[in-house]
Amino acid sequence: MRKFKLVIIVFCFCAAIVLVAALTANFKDNSGKTSQNQGLDIYYVNTDTLEIKSEKENVDGASPDEILNNAIKAMKSKPNDEELHSAIPDNVDVLSIKATNQTAYVDFSSGYYELGKSEEMCLRGALVWTLTGLYFVDNVDITIEGSPLLKTDGEKYGDANRENTIISASIVADPATTVKVIDLYFSNADGTGLNKEERKIEVNKNQPLEKYVMEELIKGPYDEGNVATVPSETKIRNISTTDGICYVDLSSDFVTKHNGGTTGETLTVYSIVDSLTALDNIDKVQFLIEGEKQDEFKGHMEFSQPFEAKDVSP
Repeated sequence: MRKFKLVIIVFCFCAAIVLVAALTANFKDNSGKTSQNQGLDIYYVNTDTLEIKSEKENVDGASPDEILNNAIKAMKSKPNDEELHSAIPDNVDVLSIKATNQTAYVDFSSGYYELGKSEEMCLRGALVWTLTGLYFVDNVDITIEGSPLLKTDGEKYGDANRENTIISASIVADPATTVKVIDLYFSNADGTGLNKEERKIEVNKNQPLEKYVMEELIKGPYDEGNVATVPSETKIRNISTTDGICYVDLSSDFVTKHNGGTTGETLTVYSIVDSLTALDNIDKVQFLIEGEKQDEFKGHMEFSQPFEAKDVSP
């Protein structure tokens, strides 16, 4: 009898150990998702073949948001397979990530706009398939510095999941870029007025067209006889349009590297204003230098108020 009781005690003790282990260990549900997330599939890319492959990594955290951040850290880490690389390039930062109602909200830096088509597809696929492996994530919503990710036709991508997101970059997806023709204004050769120059450029639908206009103005003219009006050292700190006013925030080089003079200042200002207001959504242009309004440009132009387009023909 004592032997039988001993067997029962040993059996109960072992059962208790198994039960505790089952409650505290990581587990997978029928969908393949991991809870407490050890052994999460982290997706990386083979940059030569553009294949996306996964490696198991231990990912945990005290809260869903902490788990998400640790999953991103794992995605950015170096995989064990030397042929694989992180699908998140160094120039793309994750500004924020959080989870609500089974959806992970991921906000990327503007470096996302610089990705090529294949790079963007690989990143999006790896991100979605990694995060939806978590027990509390069914969908992923991607934004770029707070703005929704858009398709070529301007439609919002919306929630991404394993059913609508491919993980093979060899499959042709909706192209991220399109071709636009923009009007740019540069000084004529003798500095007496502005000449219009049409330029065909490839643009990303997720990036404001006004930024492309400024970038092309800084590059300078292509047509013979036209002269650049914006110092090549100028950097675009920020550019956005609200209620028809385009706010152009430029580096101090725009001022310090400019030769000055009444005519030179006029041609520079209106080469920018006339180029930007040629876009349908812009009526006026407000200049900022290093984030601040300036009272004057180089001593000859009042600079604190928005500018409207002006005909500065030769």
